[in-house]
Amino acid sequence: MGSSNNSWGDSFLLVGFSDWPHLELIFLVFISIFYSLTLLGNTTIIILSRLDPRLRTPMYFFLSHLSFLDLCYTTSTVPQLLVNLHGLDRTISFARCVAQLYIFLSLASTECVLLAAMAFDRYAAVCRPLHYTTIMHPVLCQTLAMASWVVGLVNSMIQTSLAMAMPICSHKLNHFFCEMPMFLKLACEDTGGTEAKMFVARTIILVFPAALILGSYAHIARVVLKIKSVAGRRKAFGTCGSHLVVVSLFYGSGIYTYLQPIHKYSENKGKFVALFYTILTPMFNPLIYTLRNKDVKGALWKVLRRDRDLESKAMGISNNSWSDSFLLVGFSDWPHLELILFVFISICYSLTLFGNTSIIILSRVDLRLHTPMYFFLSHLSFLDLCYTTSTVPQLLVNLHGLHRTISHGGCVAQLFVFLALASTECVLLMVMAFDRYAAVCRPLHYTTIMHPVLCQTLALSSWVVGLVNSMIQTGLMMAMPLCGHQLNHFFCEMPIFLKLACEDTGGTEAKMFVARAVILVFPTAVILGSYVHIGRAVLKVKSKAERRKAFGTCGSHIVVVSLFYGSAIYTYLQPIHKYSESEGKFVALFYTIITPMLNPLIYTLRNKDVKGALWKVLERVRDSG
Repeated sequence: MGSSNNSWGDSFLLVGFSDWPHLELIFLVFISIFYSLTLLGNTTIIILSRLDPRLRTPMYFFLSHLSFLDLCYTTSTVPQLLVNLHGLDRTISFARCVAQLYIFLSLASTECVLLAAMAFDRYAAVCRPLHYTTIMHPVLCQTLAMASWVVGLVNSMIQTSLAMAMPICSHKLNHFFCEMPMFLKLACEDTGGTEAKMFVARTIILVFPAALILGSYAHIARVVLKIKSVAGRRKAFGTCGSHLVVVSLFYGSGIYTYLQPIHKYSENKGKFVALFYTILTPMFNPLIYTLRNKDVKGALWKVLRRDRDLESKAMGISNNSWSDSFLLVGFSDWPHLELILFVFISICYSLTLFGNTSIIILSRVDLRLHTPMYFFLSHLSFLDLCYTTSTVPQLLVNLHGLHRTISHGGCVAQLFVFLALASTECVLLMVMAFDRYAAVCRPLHYTTIMHPVLCQTLALSSWVVGLVNSMIQTGLMMAMPLCGHQLNHFFCEMPIFLKLACEDTGGTEAKMFVARAVILVFPTAVILGSYVHIGRAVLKVKSKAERRKAFGTCGSHIVVVSLFYGSAIYTYLQPIHKYSESEGKFVALFYTIITPMLNPLIYTLRNKDVKGALWKVLERVRDSG
């Protein structure tokens, strides 16, 4: 194949939108917003499909699969695009490019087949309503969903293998991710045979499902037009309208990209069309299903409004507490402390906002702080800003005595957000320990090990793990019946709900303990292991100055870890029957307020680089004044 094929063993340059530098900042902002909406919307669909019994039907079974697909689908490309738009790193290694190509194709192919399965479900619901439950048996639904994933994986394997067998004549991909048409454009030889094989595979995965969908809706239209009642026709079209919109958005852009001859493929147009099917369509799916679907809107409204519906009555009065407001007792048992705590916490919160914001700004402004350590530190500061803001404003209102209640929707949101941020911080502190290990124990290879792409991947992974852990624990919690409206705490904290449960929580507690052990014990073990290696390496250094410098780079991180994990392990890893609500409130003050406030102080007072950057900024301000 010649030397031309050696490019498969090197990194590729993703051009992205660098040809339009004036658009990059605009795209960065909008795509970040769209990606956040995609994560929020599709996660909401999955949670609602699990929580509301009315949504436990074949249609919503497939819809939850579609939402999960879209979460993975966008995450396979968008983080790379955001890094590209930021201009930090426009290269991608051979292995990551092949992995991205394979994962993206498998997920896109799975979605093609899944949309056909969803069309068949709508056909059965409208054209065979009396036999619907018999036709769409749970076993058939699971088989169709599994078949969609298998077909997607097989199709991706075929096309990726064909692409990798071609010799490539360039390292430059004029796209924002590793997209198949780009490799065909870069091939050194005639791709007629390969393109023909890929065309067959794409036809099967695009045209055949599209034909099935059109056939299903032709039958649906015939049946619906025979209905005399206008209301009946509206209802029938309503059950299918959202699916038709999704199909039109997805297949339209997919067919444009993959079924046109490669010599007619425009790289510049292709990038903008790809934005549509990689970002806009997954974002629109949950909006389409919620705005056009009464069942989903009803389930969402129920969660937000806490309506007492048939489900609550069926589960008994004990579980109605999930549909009402909760009373946050806070520190009302110690009224003489409330004013003191109000003043103290207001000061601490102000210092937290100021200190962590300063760390983020300094990390952006000073070039000496453009290193992996300060990259992770700025993430930690941003986390702490969000982390305290998820609880402290509610606490200040509570201490002021103006309003001690919190709605069901607000309580669930606070629980989910707090757990997600706390879990993310657990993983991020572990990542920072690994960074310190690489800096002290592998100083000559540090820049190679802690490559910007790895740093971004580790930071993103921390957020993903935090969200998943929170989703698991919040889901388990909301499945329990509660026997009270009074939360003896200042925010919606997990152990308090376990104390309020009407039934034996042994099974739920065991599942939660496993999740907490993974998110607390495993990172702690990694951190301890990292610092054992660091300690050994430092003790071998003969120079006292070098030892002091090495310990100085790690000292602040050890203090942060001790403060955070100590209080978290006390709260979350003790048996619930031993949990003291009164003690728990004061311990929670420590890890929700004190620790986030101390983090920037620890890093500035114990770190010469940060102090130097701060001094430099202050001198600039003084000189300009």
